Amino acid sequence: MMRKIISCLLILLTVCVTLSGCGASPSVKELSASESLEALFTTIDLMDATISDLQSEMEAGNVTSEQLTQMYIDRIEAYDEKLDLNSIIAINPEALDDARALDQERSEGQVRGPLHGIPIVVKANYDVTGMATSAGANILADLIADDDAFVVKQLRDAGAVILAQANLSEFAYSSLNSRSTLGGYTHNAYDTTRTPGGSSGGSAVAVTCNFAAAGLGTDTGGSIRNPSSFSNIYGMRPSKGLTSIDGVFPLAAYRDTTGPMARTAEDLALILETMAGTDPADDYTVEADADALLGSGYTDSLSSDSLKGMRIGTLEFSLQIYGVFDEDNVFLTPNVKIEQMLQRAIANLTKAGAEIVDLSEFITQDMLDEYEETFKAETFQYDVNKFLYEKGSAAKYKTLYELMENGVTTASHMNLLISTYSIDEFTESFEETPNPYSLEYGSYQRIPAYEEMLDARAQIMQIMEENDVDAIMYLNYFDVPKKDEHYMMSPDHNAADYDMAFGPRLGLPEINIPMGFSGTDEDCESELPLGLSLFAGFGQEETLLQIAYAYEQQAGDIIRRAPEIAPALEDKALNEFLLDLIDRAYAIDFTKYKKIPIPEGRVQIMLDACEDAMDVDMSDPYAVYEAARNLAEAYDRVLAVLNG
Repeated sequence: MMRKIISCLLILLTVCVTLSGCGASPSVKELSASESLEALFTTIDLMDATISDLQSEMEAGNVTSEQLTQMYIDRIEAYDEKLDLNSIIAINPEALDDARALDQERSEGQVRGPLHGIPIVVKANYDVTGMATSAGANILADLIADDDAFVVKQLRDAGAVILAQANLSEFAYSSLNSRSTLGGYTHNAYDTTRTPGGSSGGSAVAVTCNFAAAGLGTDTGGSIRNPSSFSNIYGMRPSKGLTSIDGVFPLAAYRDTTGPMARTAEDLALILETMAGTDPADDYTVEADADALLGSGYTDSLSSDSLKGMRIGTLEFSLQIYGVFDEDNVFLTPNVKIEQMLQRAIANLTKAGAEIVDLSEFITQDMLDEYEETFKAETFQYDVNKFLYEKGSAAKYKTLYELMENGVTTASHMNLLISTYSIDEFTESFEETPNPYSLEYGSYQRIPAYEEMLDARAQIMQIMEENDVDAIMYLNYFDVPKKDEHYMMSPDHNAADYDMAFGPRLGLPEINIPMGFSGTDEDCESELPLGLSLFAGFGQEETLLQIAYAYEQQAGDIIRRAPEIAPALEDKALNEFLLDLIDRAYAIDFTKYKKIPIPEGRVQIMLDACEDAMDVDMSDPYAVYEAARNLAEAYDRVLAVLNG
């Protein structure tokens, strides 16, 4: 029960906002109660707010970066561990200080750009100054970074607040789940008995639960795209060399990529264009000339008309649900729920102007098998040893050998990764570690099959050019996320081969776009999300983002739904607004308006709205907002009469 009104006398509050911009002198405007409510930034407004929305609110003075950062921290503290989501390993202790400093810059007229003051989460295998680059492993909990990874620095320089480190599949090893000795088991926000995918599952869950405005993941074999698919968000694996991997704990450096995860295509484009660029410490970005690939960026080219005239290829064994072979040569086919989702996605693509064409006779299963056999190398030991060696005194352990010697075999995924090896097969120092990058390619060292990989990449791009297609789409999973124990016990992962083929093996860019939600059946009581993957030619991120944006505009709200288990939190500012408004309504002295005919109906509606508001559950911001809106409208109608 809300507090009862004690006094009918209250000094009327004057609510003003200061508007400024474009060099104009500040002006003052008195707002109505309804306008004041709309100007108030609430925890409800935080839900699924875009980066552009948040920036507009900060520019208008309705919220500060510090307040925004605290709102996200409040959500993490209220929900993440309590709901057994376990998406966050650590909150950045400097986040609020950083946000305050950015607010100060804004107050002095210094705004760095569209990311100024925007909180972002990063996967815990990125270097973040003052935090552990743990890759989820307990044994690396004291590997404190003294500098930011290149892409983290790019975001920070653009004004982003590095809010927290997200959980992951330990050492980024698994695309099926995200569990680590340091962060525990991350669970799917749409059904916490199910996997969020991996290895960037923590980032995916944090983004979809509105624990941050957007996130960073890494993708070696599907680790951005798969959890994005399972968490109803957008995720991009960039062209190899568009974004730097310097300062990121490696899994296979020749395939590793850093990329964005976001709730909208526009936010994805904004994060990608900020983090991309040539890094002298990452020779893949130098070779690719990442600055040239990036060009002027991606956000300016986004349009709801982008799909008009585009041709999107598809593979018959995906679209026609013939499936691909698993290890026992049994056809895997999409679940009927997924087939329905796929057809809806295709309908939205075609309604937006795309033409779908079959490329199955040109890109075959035999080609995928050849890629898998040819374009691989055992680089993990060398990559990790090099990373730890370069950490110098910050790294207590310098090699995989030392990690194993000192207890890393208790780590969930490291144990899987090295299960076929004996510790005697690992070298005791980086200097002794064989270098698997044995091909001298220009001034770079590459895996032996690198030139063949470039040829295969060119072959795929030629097929696309000859068939006049802008991108190719496929399903990487043939069912919704499974329960955690399924992936531990069953070799059937309902996964296609495609997610490993074109991006990881050929270095092409890939994107995941949400298809929406499945129906339910006896095996799945919850409506669960799944995404559709598309890849394009090398350096063609702009095309993929244009497709995603136009598709999103066509599909509308049906493809995005925030998890019900993590609604908006109680909002103290909203509560106070309602309490004050009730007081203001009861404080109206109608005896001063004897000469004004006041419609009794309007007054009674306002009083009824006051009574309803006094009984609202103040812990429910949705109910408080509804009561505040009803009362504000009634109050404004009464004042309109009184003020003539």
